[in-house]
Amino acid sequence: KISKIKLVPALSSDIEKVARDYYVHFDNIKGEKISESGNIIEYASKISPPGAIESTIMQIKSLQNSYSWQALMLDTEDFDKAVAGYKKIYRQLDGAKISLENGQSYKLTGEYDTPSESRAFASSMLELGANSKAIQPFKVEVALTYSMPEWSVKIYVYEKENDEDMRPTVNSGY
Repeated sequence: KISKIKLVPALSSDIEKVARDYYVHFDNIKGEKISESGNIIEYASKISPPGAIESTIMQIKSLQNSYSWQALMLDTEDFDKAVAGYKKIYRQLDGAKISLENGQSYKLTGEYDTPSESRAFASSMLELGANSKAIQPFKVEVALTYSMPEWSVKIYVYEKENDEDMRPTVNSGY
């Protein structure tokens, strides 16, 4: 007897859709406004990966509005189940090919951060591995976090400047 395998769209194809819309502030995937408080507006996302509990887009209003996308993939009190989900998502995204609107294809790569019950988080950062200054800040993060009593696994897509680009230079006159 041959068992049928249920095919679901690959997680990487949904992340690619999110990435393609990143540089236009997620305008094509931004859904209804969920909430607004202070300088943060939260929107529903029209893209929700298979199995996601929720997916949202955050806008931080400032001189340079910044946007991020996130999907809550798992909430559980079971550490081992959370680690298995975290690892599975990381493996699906590490090495995934992402094509952006500029017609270029890139490969997501990053180091796996091994979780431990002795710390409340693990975070594996994936990057496009491109030398372009415009693309370097683009990040995909797979995160495992603990907030009493549950472990959560989330995927984030956002922009983060390299630490060395954010640090002020030391002026010898001081």
